[in-house]
Amino acid sequence: MRDAIAAEWIKIRSLRSTPAVLAIGLAVTVLTGLMFGLLIGPEFQRANPADRRDFDPVGLSFTGMQLGQLAVVVLAVLAVGSEFGSGMIRTSLAAVPRRGRLLTAKLVLLGSMGMAWGLVTGVASLLAGTWALGADWAELPPGDLVRTVAGAGTYATLLAVSAGSVTFLVRRSIAALGILLPLLFLVSSVLAASPQLRPLARLLPDRAGLRLMQVHQEAGDLTPLAGGTVLLLWTTSAVIAAYLGFARRDV
Repeated sequence: MRDAIAAEWIKIRSLRSTPAVLAIGLAVTVLTGLMFGLLIGPEFQRANPADRRDFDPVGLSFTGMQLGQLAVVVLAVLAVGSEFGSGMIRTSLAAVPRRGRLLTAKLVLLGSMGMAWGLVTGVASLLAGTWALGADWAELPPGDLVRTVAGAGTYATLLAVSAGSVTFLVRRSIAALGILLPLLFLVSSVLAASPQLRPLARLLPDRAGLRLMQVHQEAGDLTPLAGGTVLLLWTTSAVIAAYLGFARRDV
């Protein structure tokens, strides 16, 4: 397994798009949080202490994650889809005949890269967003700061594993993006616009996972633990489906 993961690292590192995609995702996430902080900062600083307590400066800092998550999805899809598209998957299977081991090595590496990206992006977003907002760090519970940064890492990890699993299942980058992008950027927004369907929208992977990076909870919202659990169930289902499809079908 160690050799299989090392081989996957060489393959994903050799993709020219890897550093560019991750850097763009980090920049978009941080700059979005910074922009919202600068826009809302003056009003936040003029607010009375009671209103400031009702505001979520930590959650605001992670607003850009809704856009930046695209980088993790694209990276995972390209890492898997490029092998199927080029036929290199046959070479990989010749080197690692056990398909479960190959799948696991690829997903472990994608999850590790997602975790690293999520933690770095989480720290940078939190620092930039709270600074732009003018929030006093003495008023922010340290436990919430640690939890939300860890939540950013967890969210990116599970998102990368899910995107890689879906690509293993459909075996084409375009098909995988055709499933993931509407699910993560369109479906939940459409459902959330309807009061009757809003509870269903909260159970979709993006809405549930983003709860990991929010502190304040509105009526009907999932708790961070419940949101993380829902995202984990989505990811587990995708991994199981990918394993069954990859193990039973010819490449």
